[in-house]
Amino acid sequence: MTLLALGLTLVLLAGAAARLLERRAGMADLAFRWGMLTGCLTGIAGAVQALGSPEAAAPTAGPGVWFGLDPLSAWFTVMFLGVGSTIAVYGTHYMARERPRRQVGSAHLLLAVLMIGLTGVVTARTIVAFLAAWEVMAISAWLLVIFDREHAEVRRAGLVYLVLTHTATIALFGMFAAWSGAIGGGTFADLATAALDDRTPVALVSTLGLIGFGIKAGVVPGHIWLPGAHAAAPSHISALLSGVMLKVGIYGLLRMVMLLGPPPVWWGWLVLLLGLGSAVLGVLWALAQHDLKRLLAYHSVENIGIILLGLGVGALGSAYNQPVVALLGVTGALLHSLNHSLFKSLLFFGAGAVQRVAGTREIDRLGGLARRMPRTAGAFLIASIAIVGLPPLNGFLSEWVIFRGLLEAGGTAGTLRLASVAAAGLVLAGALALACFSKLHGVVFLGVPRGTPEPARGADHGLVAPQLTLAAACIAIGVLPVLVLPTATRIAAGVLHEPDTAGVMSAVAGSATAISLATLVLLALGLMVWGLRAASRAREIVRSGTTWGCAFPSTTGRAQHTASSYAASLLSVFGPFSGSRQVMGPAGLAVHVADPVLDRLAQPTWDRVRETAFRLRRIQTGRIVWYLTYVIAALLGLLLYLWWGAAS
Repeated sequence: MTLLALGLTLVLLAGAAARLLERRAGMADLAFRWGMLTGCLTGIAGAVQALGSPEAAAPTAGPGVWFGLDPLSAWFTVMFLGVGSTIAVYGTHYMARERPRRQVGSAHLLLAVLMIGLTGVVTARTIVAFLAAWEVMAISAWLLVIFDREHAEVRRAGLVYLVLTHTATIALFGMFAAWSGAIGGGTFADLATAALDDRTPVALVSTLGLIGFGIKAGVVPGHIWLPGAHAAAPSHISALLSGVMLKVGIYGLLRMVMLLGPPPVWWGWLVLLLGLGSAVLGVLWALAQHDLKRLLAYHSVENIGIILLGLGVGALGSAYNQPVVALLGVTGALLHSLNHSLFKSLLFFGAGAVQRVAGTREIDRLGGLARRMPRTAGAFLIASIAIVGLPPLNGFLSEWVIFRGLLEAGGTAGTLRLASVAAAGLVLAGALALACFSKLHGVVFLGVPRGTPEPARGADHGLVAPQLTLAAACIAIGVLPVLVLPTATRIAAGVLHEPDTAGVMSAVAGSATAISLATLVLLALGLMVWGLRAASRAREIVRSGTTWGCAFPSTTGRAQHTASSYAASLLSVFGPFSGSRQVMGPAGLAVHVADPVLDRLAQPTWDRVRETAFRLRRIQTGRIVWYLTYVIAALLGLLLYLWWGAAS
């Protein structure tokens, strides 16, 4: 814990240096970049020590100990600081162009504070420390979301985020109050003891925890803050929100299961259904998007749904006394949390580089960027393959473990076998994700520019190195699952208090490795055939000519698919569930997108509440006589209620 504390101190000092040296841009960026890198690596070194600890029980906290590390905390700490270090390096270069009109040093300081808040949440050992770190995380993230607050849509996104995040906080206050009420203790060890007391309302605690942590994770229908916030924030902050901060909700659910013990059966089924809905609806809504960052944000909803599928089947396995199912599910949830933090941060890095070069996030106005940004295009392709869940990359590993857990549930007796139906939903989400990212990568990087002129220059080299680092991590984990799978299995066993006695994870690791290696062999053979074909064609006499322009005199950006036309046929299959409406006009196909929860449910409800509130303002006359009348009427009503209760 000492190394972690030292690392976080360096992180805070790096942020403070960036703010204090605001007028010396070069020195400020240098101090922030290397201070963040040093601090994150130092903190990772401290967390890795705890990651190798054999401790599997619930964390303890003695008097005065507010923060600590156990393997579950260490897993998320390594994830947060590892990805956070690349975000800091990327953000230094990304924000350099904002200096003439923005206080970039303040944004860097807020990023450092947010990193400390995130780490504080997963290392807290008391209720007060947890809620304090949670609020630091929530407020610093809000301030970063509204960084471009002169735009109305950014302010609206910040308001929605603020309302939803404090709704989650209120739910967590209620959860901790109900949980600790049985014995009155304030540490996590006290909560573990209270879970054994019959007076603890397990159903209420589980429900409030799912609401609070589910909203923070972006689970449907509590996801409505997520697309706007991710689109409004600077791209490296979007990477932090999506790749890192959403996992705080997953950590909270895992910690709750660890302290509370086997959850109720209904809770496991509810988590599984929420995960299935989030996975399918998230990718479906992403397919309809025109904004690059909003599309990636909805894919975060999808991947949080996949994580909840693992957590849900793991909870059901624990409730039905099926340890193999439970272990597969929770291990898959842990792995996908890590993998999503890598490939989703990489995707937002690519989106930021594209916006810097093209000056727009509108997908239908992009095209042909691979010529100017070959390394960004390659890294984005790697992340796209990973998020779809194809071998040999890391997304395949975690989805494979979750899929095996669902299939294992189907092989059991009784009601649990119904959980295997969710495997079909996982396959559907993967197929839709494949369609979405083939559309995205093809439209953005291939072809010719559609609505914008050819970019004058390529991406900033400082934006490329963090992308290549994360791409290498995606490849390494996918090809060598042994790097992470044994550790994730041991942590999952600690969460469930169920050791891997059957050795099932060794078999899963073996099969995942075999599939990845087979894919690598096929890729190598494909590259060999392509190389031989290219060499043979180099010796041939090749006649070159212009590409056929579809009856037009020359090829233009209009003579190729748009993102809208590419996805239109798929979206029409799902009808109103897709959240889109297609209109064919003289200029071509137009797809109008709306979030079914936010735009068709939450916003109309809020409008009615606001309208009612304005009508009720009439009772505020400003005359004290009327206010006294209201008080007297309320007292008389209360006395009548008490009299009626006593009489009956």
